This record gives sequence, structure tokens and C-alpha cells, in this order.
Amino acid sequence: MATIKDVAELAGVSPSTASRAMHNNPTISPKTQKRVHEAMAKLNYAPDFNAQSLANKRSNAIGVILPVDHQDIFANPFFMEIIRGVSEVCYEAKLMVNLATGTSQEELLNSINTMVTQGMIRRFILLYSEKNDPVIERLIALKVHFVIVGKPYRHVNETPYVDNDNILAGADATRFLVAHGHQEICFVYSDLGKMVQNDRLMGYRQIIEAHGYSTRKLKIAFAKYVDDFEIIKQYVNDYPNVTAFVAVDDMLGLRLQQVLNAVHSKEDRPSVIGFNNSIFAEASHPTLTSVEIFPRRLGAEAARIVIDLKHADSLAAKIIVPHRIIERNSVQTLA
Repeated sequence: MATIKDVAELAGVSPSTASRAMHNNPTISPKTQKRVHEAMAKLNYAPDFNAQSLANKRSNAIGVILPVDHQDIFANPFFMEIIRGVSEVCYEAKLMVNLATGTSQEELLNSINTMVTQGMIRRFILLYSEKNDPVIERLIALKVHFVIVGKPYRHVNETPYVDNDNILAGADATRFLVAHGHQEICFVYSDLGKMVQNDRLMGYRQIIEAHGYSTRKLKIAFAKYVDDFEIIKQYVNDYPNVTAFVAVDDMLGLRLQQVLNAVHSKEDRPSVIGFNNSIFAEASHPTLTSVEIFPRRLGAEAARIVIDLKHADSLAAKIIVPHRIIERNSVQTLA
């Protein structure tokens, strides 16, 4: 296996110069950097990130913290798209991505502790924002840098974050249904403890109340299909005048469609609009109208912020990624 000395010898420089060139140090000329990178490629040399971390007492990695709710993680492509955006930016910056997970809050906190104390990771990205989240308090106590994908509940001025304007997105989705003639519109959610769901509900309410319509909500646990089936079936039986649903994300929207397809004919099936524009939206029947929120870009922007963070007391960056409605066949126009 090639070493940095082998790379330096092939490039005709000292090991220290080769090391600085590998990290694109501006004190090294572009010509020398090119020779070093060519030597690395020829020798199939990859830097030993662990060794560098031990030497610098700083990790060449970014910690990405996933929510405890594993069903959300693995069933919803939203998280994978965010991680994809994070990974692309970190790859360009020659940084590794380490995932912090846990089947319980305690496991997740222990995972973060290990990454900080043993892995020497000092920069994190949280892929969610929840009310009363002990993970935030732990990161603050550990004095590490972190960015949230989503709007923080607390420490808003001090916390850098990347988000969509989810209040506006919720309003736009509801406005879209109203423009198609719908008045009896229900908001479908799973957990209002999540900031994103609460904000989309606020946007929905703004439009509903502005038109003098009735506010309607339906909670779906998104657990077993048979349980969700009974909840949705009971709701449509109790409220037969509801003609449209705003589902807080595509996965709930698709579950909703499954039940509506089973209990309604094509002619009287309620309309559905979701969020995230997932890969499943175009494969559903009917194809699902969805609000595209660009999760890959959310991840990329979060990575750029956390890579540049220098001081915990610096002005917190806040980036709002735009959204747009992708119209498909799940929304009907009422006469």
C-alpha cells in the first residue's frame, strides 16, 4: 500500500509539501498540487483520515444525526435525498460522513457522545427539528457546531439552519386545491411535534380561514396498513363532504390514496396533494400531485454551512430553499 512518502517521491517533493498539496493548501503552487494529485492517482493513494484525526485532534468527518423514528427514515426517501446532498458536498471537501442513529433516544445520545469523544467529530447536521429535543441540548453541552435541516424550536437566533418556508408551502398547497374548486379540505398529519408538520398546518389554516371554510384535521400514525385503513375509512364515512386532502408528506399521501382507491369509485374519489415530490409520486395511481421541496439541495446547503462554521457565537446562517408544486393527476377540478 502506497504511503505519503511514496507520493512525495514520485511527485519530486518533500512529504510535508505533498501533505499540504493534498489538502489544497494555497501556499503550494497549482503546478505542484497537480503533480501531487497525479502521483496520488497513479499510486492509488488515499489519505488515512483516522491518522490525520489523531494527529490533528480533529475529525475529518461530519456527523449526520437521524431521528429515532426509523420508520420515517427507511420508508421515506426524503432522508436519503438529504444525505445524498450532504455527501456530495462533503466529498468535494474531502470529508467523510458518519451517521448517528439509535432505536431509542438514549441510544442516539450515546452514539453522539461516542462520535464526539472517540471520533473527535465537532460538526453535525440534524436532519429534523422536533419540540423538546434532548439532542439539541446535548450538542450545546458538548460545545460542538451543528446545523439543523428544519426550523429550530429554540435558540433560533443562535442556530444555523436550512429549511423551506413550510408555512407558505402549506398555504400554497391548500390554495392550489381551492383554485380547483375545493372547499371541504382536510389536513392529514402524523406528528405535530415535528416543526415541519406544524408549519404546514399553519399555512393550511391561513387559507382555509381566509375563505371562511371549516378547518379539518386527520392524524394517521403511518403504522400498520390495516390500522390506517380503518382510521381513514371511518373518517371519509363521517365526513362525506370532504373533497380534498393536504397530506403533510408524500408517504402519508400515498397511504391515503391506497385507502381512497379502495373505498371510492374513480368519479367520486377525493383529491390529494402531498409534499416532498418523492420517487413514488409518479408511480402511484393516480400519480400524486406534490410540493417539491428539493431535499438534496437542503442537504447540500446544510453541509456547506457546517463546513464553514468557525465560532459558536458567530451570526447564525439561515437559508430558505424555495418550493414548487408539481401537478399530476391526483387533484380533480370540481365544477
